[in-house]
Parts: sequence; C-alpha cells; structure tokens
Amino acid sequence: MQIKDWHAMTAQNLQVYKSNDLMAANYKLSVAETRIILTCIAKISRDPTMVVTDSEMYGFTAKEYAELCEISLMAAYSDLKEAVDQLFDRHILFSMSDRERKTRWIQTADYIVGEGRVMIRFSKDVLPYLVNLKANFTKYSLRAVVRLSSPHAFRMYDLIIKHRFKLSPTVLIKIEDIRFGLALDNAYPLYADLRKRVIEPALEMISDETDIEILGFEPKREGRKIVAIEISYRERKDFNPNPVQEDIFERDVTPKVEEPKAAKKKVRSKTITQEEIRKAARPGETTEQVVARLKMEQRKADYA
Repeated sequence: MQIKDWHAMTAQNLQVYKSNDLMAANYKLSVAETRIILTCIAKISRDPTMVVTDSEMYGFTAKEYAELCEISLMAAYSDLKEAVDQLFDRHILFSMSDRERKTRWIQTADYIVGEGRVMIRFSKDVLPYLVNLKANFTKYSLRAVVRLSSPHAFRMYDLIIKHRFKLSPTVLIKIEDIRFGLALDNAYPLYADLRKRVIEPALEMISDETDIEILGFEPKREGRKIVAIEISYRERKDFNPNPVQEDIFERDVTPKVEEPKAAKKKVRSKTITQEEIRKAARPGETTEQVVARLKMEQRKADYA
C-alpha cells in the first residue's frame, strides 16, 4: 500500500482534475466532505509514466486543512472527524446512455486521532474519472474553490466551468442538469423557488469567493416553461485570495507587519423601481423575470 501525503506540494499549486462526466454527475457532499475529496483528488499524481491504482491512499492533517481552507485549527479537527465518518457512505450517480450507474467515492477512510490526520482510498470504479485523463476533462485550482461554504455553490461551479474550454463569456445550463447535478430530487419544483433558494445564493457565493465573477443570468424558455439559464461571467486572471492569518496555526514565528489590504470590489445592483419594471416588461414576463433581466443588464453594463 502506498500513501500520497502533503509532501512537497503546496496549497498554491494543487490542481483538481475531473472528467466532465464526473463534473455533471449526481452526488451530494457536505462542505467538509467536498474539501476532503477535492484536496485528495488534487494530490493524485499526474505523471504520465506512473500507474495510479486503488492501492494508494491520500491524506493530510487538520493543520494543513486549516491552512488550505482558512479556518481555525479547532474547526478543522471537528470538520475532518465528522466528514470521514460520513464519506464512506457517499455515492455518485452517473446518467449513461443505456443505464444509470451508482458507485462509492471511496473504499477506505482513516482518521488518525493522535495526528488529526485523514487518509482515504478512492474506489476502483471512480478512479477512471480522476486519473489518466486525456480528453473531456476539466482542471481548476483547488485554491479557487476552498472558500466556498455551500454544497450548492461547489456543484454550480462545476457546472459552469465544465464549459470553460469554449472560451465563451456565457454558459447555458439546463434546469434538469442543475437538478440532477445538485441532487435536488423533488425539492424546489417551482423555478421561482429554485432560483431564490439555490441558484442565486450559489452564484453570489461563487462570484464573491472564486476565480470567476458572475455578471448575471437569464432564464430561457420553451413555450411558457423555463428550461435553462444563461449565465454571464468573467474570469479573474489575477485571482489571489488574501493570505491566512498566522495565529490560527499556532506557529512560532515573528509577527509581520502587513500592508493594508485593498477592499474587495463587489458589484451591487441599484434598486429597480416599479416604473422601470413597467417600462422594461416584455409580453408574458412576470415581475421576477423582468427584475432578473434588468439586474443582469446592470452587471454587464458595469464591465462594458
């Protein structure tokens, strides 16, 4: 049995590789479970001369996890212990052309109490979606997503950047793909509820905390039914999260004087008046649809 640990890799250069089938698959993980899975994926060797098998385990300590996720060491210990207890039972559902396939994420999970260390072994069936990827896969920086604190935001991020290779400032995502990818089942059957409870909060968090900024989104219809949303976004080429505060890691270092950090720019939509809604309304649009369209137009205008 081989063990792949933190060794020389740093949080700055860890990259997540996933097949696009896995990016769009149906699964539900907590925030801590997602962070564990992504961190271990990022530590899989990408050396084309190496054969990666399910005999290998990947792990890290609570201290390393706290540094990566920018949380306290106490919170890291709590997150990891609880997440490892649950991860073994988590599954992935793939929708294939002739069948639905369900498989586990992992086949082994260890939590080493004295060290606060997590070790996992991926399942044999999930490895083909993670290793030796030559085409139809997506790569992104682990650092770009670890600040997300919502399972829905993690999954919406996947659905958006799965289309990054198209080099388009917009992406069209079907509502059925959102429901499947986020494992919503029968929750939020009305689009208005789905938008308010899932889509808008997830996109706002993605825009605030990751390497892509959401400029807006617009519902797309077939007849009277909303079947997709078109999301406008831009990539932050200079994305660089603020450094972690040293004191949460109990390090014995001389305090450094830091330069004041520039305030993070946020795009805030101005209040839309009833008069503006009335003038902008198109035949058949509801008030909510008009407001959503006007907000998207405002955001686009800010970056025109």
